[in-house]
Formats: sequence, structure tokens, C-alpha cells
Amino acid sequence: MIPRFVRTHHIMRVPLLSALVVLLLLPVLAACKGQPASTPVGVRGYNHTDQSIAQFQVNGGSGGSARRHSASGTVCCAVVPDRWTPDLNVEIEWTTDLETYQKATVSIPRYDEVGSLAVHFLRNGQVKVFVTNLILGHPDYPLTGPEAPLREGENPVWEHLRRPPAG
Repeated sequence: MIPRFVRTHHIMRVPLLSALVVLLLLPVLAACKGQPASTPVGVRGYNHTDQSIAQFQVNGGSGGSARRHSASGTVCCAVVPDRWTPDLNVEIEWTTDLETYQKATVSIPRYDEVGSLAVHFLRNGQVKVFVTNLILGHPDYPLTGPEAPLREGENPVWEHLRRPPAG
């Protein structure tokens, strides 16, 4: 037979230990709840400049490289929230010579659905970023106007995707 003191002492320790475990887990559970749902996406670079981008990064993760006036291949991965928010931005770091690096914090325009992360290095020195399921060359691609072509003066919309003139 177990003495009464030992039985009582053991029984009192179980609720105390359970309460301690719950208190320790509360911050972890609260942190998980506060994170928005997000999705890993491919990163594709578009270089509209006269210099090759030897390397670029998105939020510290590799984005690859892009020769002058061309698109890079898609690399894995950046993480984007499933829902766009007005304060959403990414940090882009890039180099043309692997010695000097440039950095820009770039706002991500509104998107309705998650797609690849497209990073555009423009002729005027700006960097623009889009979350899109389209590629440059599609008539509905979000980058339009004179900065859209990879080579100045070209029509960026692929011939086979052009809409016939209205009339």
C-alpha cells in the first residue's frame, strides 16, 4: 500500500504540470494563428537593361540571373501571402559584377490570385515586381507601356497572342 502523503503529492503535481505546459505553449499557438496563409511560388527575372544581371535575390533567397534584354528561367522559391495586402513589399538585391550590390524595397501591386513572382529590372533603374500567372508577351500582362519591352521599341506582346483590331 502506498502511503497517503505520496498519493496526494503525486496527484497534485499532474494539474500543476499540465497548467505549466499550457502556459508554455500559448505563445507558440498565438504566433501560429497570426500568420497569414502563404504559398511558395517560382521567381522569374526580366532584364530590360543593357547590362546582364549576374545575380539577384528576393528577400534573401536566390532569384537567379538574367542576361541583358532577356528573361531568366524560373527558380524556386519565394513565399507570397495568399491574399494581397496594401503594405506588401519585397526586398530585391542584385549585382551586375558580383562585387557591388544594389538593393531596393519594392511594393507588390494588387493581385487576386497567387502566381509566380516576376521581377523586372527596368531601363530607368527601377525595379518592379508582380505576382501573376501570365508571362511577359501575354496581352494581359501587368507591365505595359514603353517600359514593357525587353528591348526598347519592340512590341512586347507575342504575335500569336495579339488580339485582332476591332472593327
